[in-house]
This record gives sequence, C-alpha cells and structure tokens, in this order.
Amino acid sequence: LQRTSQALPFIEPRLYQMHSLRGFWLLLLPWRNVAAVLYVLSALVILGLAVLCWRKSDAPALRYASFLIATVLVAPHLMVYDLVILAPAFLLLGNWTLEHGQALAVPALRVFLYICYALPLLEPLAKFSHVQFSVVGLVALQGVIWQAIMEDQSRSWQASMAAT
Repeated sequence: LQRTSQALPFIEPRLYQMHSLRGFWLLLLPWRNVAAVLYVLSALVILGLAVLCWRKSDAPALRYASFLIATVLVAPHLMVYDLVILAPAFLLLGNWTLEHGQALAVPALRVFLYICYALPLLEPLAKFSHVQFSVVGLVALQGVIWQAIMEDQSRSWQASMAAT
C-alpha cells in the first residue's frame, strides 16, 4: 500500500482517454503532485460554481445540467464511455435554449452545446497534444450556464420591478 502511488501509471487507464479534470491535469503536466493539487483546486472551483448555479437558478434545466457537467468534470476516472452522463444535460440545455430564444446567453449556449457534443471525438489528438479538449469545452459550458443563470435572474428581477 505504501508504494501504490508508484504503481498508478501501470494500473490506471490511458490518460488521453480520460475526460475529467484529473485526467486533464495529469495529461498536461509531467509532475503528478502538481497535477493533483491543480485537480483539487479546479474541482473545488467547478463544484463551487455548480453549487452557485443550483442556488441561484429557478430553472430546473440549468440547475440539473450544471450538476451533471460538474459531476463529469470532478469524477477522477471518467472515461469516454462514461460521457453518456452528459446526454440528459445536453437535452435539457437544448430544450432550454429553444424556450428562451430571446435570452442573450442562448447563442453562446447553443454554440458550446454543439462544440461539447463533438469534442470527445478529438480524443486521439490528446495523445499528441497533451490537452483533452472536451474538458476545456465542458468548463466553458459550465461558465456559459452560469452566465445564462445570471441573465435569467436579472431579467426576472427587472420584470418583478416593472410589475410593482
């Protein structure tokens, strides 16, 4: 058990097949300890953003999609076949964009939905580039969801102020 960390490279899956923050940092950086610290820090940021999305939003679609994306990003050993977890998130976000076509965040949300759907296909490039593009896209999508939530909240507040 004391030497388990030394054996991890031999028992872990191929890093370029991992689609999580942990795999992203391990693939990008040659120093495992630095990658572990960056994984924990970035996971805390993503989890904090997901909690904020959950608390601030009244839209169940945005809340649940943010939760699922955070789950994918924070999972330490998420492989390409585990990305099926994103299917409900993509469906909910797509439906939300159709219902809220007038919102400013909708075009960006649609673009990032398309991009995040296709980015796992670039997995073989990660072997050579040492960057898992799907992780970058999902982090950006989480940010766009936050932007949509803040815009939706602002519009609701303005509507309530106009009504009074």
